[in-house]
Amino acid sequence: MPKIAIIHDYLNTYGGAESVVNAIWELFDKPPIYTALWNPKAFEGTKAFENADIRVPKWAGFPFVNKFYKYLVPLYPLMFERLNLSDFDIILSSSANFAKGVKTNKGQLHISYIHTPPRFLYGYPTETVKRDVWYWKPILKVVDYFLLRWDQKAAQRPDFLLCNSKEVKLRIKKFYKRDAEIIPPFLSLNKDYEEIKAEGGDYYLIITRMSLYKNPDKVILACKELGRSLKVAGNGKEFERFKKIAEDVSSNKGKIEMLGFVSEKRKTALLKGCRAFIYPVEYEDFGMAPLEAMYFGKPAIVLNQGGLKDYLVEEYNGIYIQKPTVEGVANAIKKFEGMEKKVNWEKNCKKTAERYTKEQFQHKLKEFVEEKWEKASQMLNVKCQNHI
Repeated sequence: MPKIAIIHDYLNTYGGAESVVNAIWELFDKPPIYTALWNPKAFEGTKAFENADIRVPKWAGFPFVNKFYKYLVPLYPLMFERLNLSDFDIILSSSANFAKGVKTNKGQLHISYIHTPPRFLYGYPTETVKRDVWYWKPILKVVDYFLLRWDQKAAQRPDFLLCNSKEVKLRIKKFYKRDAEIIPPFLSLNKDYEEIKAEGGDYYLIITRMSLYKNPDKVILACKELGRSLKVAGNGKEFERFKKIAEDVSSNKGKIEMLGFVSEKRKTALLKGCRAFIYPVEYEDFGMAPLEAMYFGKPAIVLNQGGLKDYLVEEYNGIYIQKPTVEGVANAIKKFEGMEKKVNWEKNCKKTAERYTKEQFQHKLKEFVEEKWEKASQMLNVKCQNHI
């Protein structure tokens, strides 16, 4: 049996990428995981990585590291390059940043699941706005110059690339000049929550981190203009900014509720009770949130960009927002309402969500890894025989 190691950028928050890594870890009999950061508190209550062998550099144990890890970004490429993985036969890396850059030997197989090329290096919107601040701009321009060149070189190291959507496949082709096979991620909702009752009310719903590029303000203003009720769930550094927009009485036609952070149980109740889920995030890599709404039979109103286009079909399981503006969101809502009674949204949405299961993800990944390992082993045996 080949010995396997998993490499992942950071394990300091629990999101879609970490859910994928956990599924990989479970699939291959819980091998060791190498990562730059490890914060066990971020995974409490998730049942992810329970009793996992997590291997981090010594300096990652200092309390300040998890808090200020973004300031240490230039160090991470070097850290991953210096990992000693010589004891393993198969390296499975999971990367949206630097994990793909590990160095392997000729006798090893390296398969990298690319969630996206680093967004901050290739001009895609991110959580941070430091690159727009005048005193950070010249410093980060120099840092990004070297990181970009390292990233393009590091992306050539894996033997095979996987990715989550057509959008990311195109980015990989554009920036790395390589092909990648798509294995979509999966819904990871807690089955225990299925019995939770829907939250009452005639409302639209948005659940996202409160960041500028996720455009919750556009949804707030559109619902105000139309006089529609909206519930906004999620936290983030821009929460107070968006809350002020919601509380502005000058255009207070619609009822806007700013909920902040909500538990998974409340989130489930909100998804079950909403009229439709609105998600105007720009250039999403895949976009799991609208699929979660579809799982409960709710249509999604999303921006016509990115990985969302892999599964949202106009007038079948949702509606596209054509432009990330207040007018664009308002037009999409009106279009949805014009055909709300004409489409069997619940049936179509649930049928879509059924395609994205953990079992299907693991089955496709296992097939891919076993096929590539078998071919790699055969080639290695041939070389050994020729040498003898």
